[in-house]
Amino acid sequence: MNIIDNVISTEATRQNVRLMLPVLIHWAKSGHNEHTYGDLIHSIGKSKFSGIGHALYAVQEVLNALSRKAGNKDIPTLNSLCKNAKTMLPSEGFEFVSPKYNKLDEAGKRVFIEGLDSKACNYPHWDWVLDQLELKEATPFTVEQLEAIKKTCLNYGVGEGEEHKTLKEYIWKHPDSLGYDDVVLAETEHILPSGDRLDVYFELSDGTHVAIEVKPSTSPDQDITRGIFQCVKYYAVMEALRTIECKDYEIKVILVSASTFTSQNRTLANELDVEFIDDFKNKKRNRYTF
Repeated sequence: MNIIDNVISTEATRQNVRLMLPVLIHWAKSGHNEHTYGDLIHSIGKSKFSGIGHALYAVQEVLNALSRKAGNKDIPTLNSLCKNAKTMLPSEGFEFVSPKYNKLDEAGKRVFIEGLDSKACNYPHWDWVLDQLELKEATPFTVEQLEAIKKTCLNYGVGEGEEHKTLKEYIWKHPDSLGYDDVVLAETEHILPSGDRLDVYFELSDGTHVAIEVKPSTSPDQDITRGIFQCVKYYAVMEALRTIECKDYEIKVILVSASTFTSQNRTLANELDVEFIDDFKNKKRNRYTF
């Protein structure tokens, strides 16, 4: 009998584990350790899932069983890769992985989880684990989705719409809306050496350079996709500029969208390590009015 079937008694949980393990292993092999429980729920094709904790418990039980079958072979936990969106730490339920977890203070938890994440991301035998469990590593996109991404429409409109201008200027004048209260320089239409114009650009008191790409609620999904790739380009150009300046400041590039990302665009941004804030207007009380 397959280990998953042997360890887990209910078919629903078996199915969830078969969906979750390939995703978690993909994250580990890709070095992604900042995903949330919501990301995992979206990645297995659900919009809501109250049983995420139970399913993660089952994931750990399967890995424990595989370890015992292989003569107590060391297999890192994958559960540390999945975190609460507010704290960016695993929830209290993580104590089933490590009983000491809830006895640690926040700083101790962060150090502990960083160590577990490192073990998971550097583990060289995840393909063996997949083979033993008769699973295949998750791929973030289908062939059809990849073709659609490659053919992202370039006819995204002409000129700047009123909503885009309003949102851009709001963020420029209210950097605290993105959590920045130490801005020493704020600009719109900041020009990079590549000729690209940044919607909003901040320099912080600690030297951090922040580029912000803005998308209004009227932007179609294809334009959000294009914006994600724009952010990848902006980071590369800013990194090249930092290199020739012989400096060591931090670079942040953020995509801010007034609309809610589709599951596909959320996955794309996560896969490319693009930081984003979606549904921005509904997260601000004044809906970016002046």
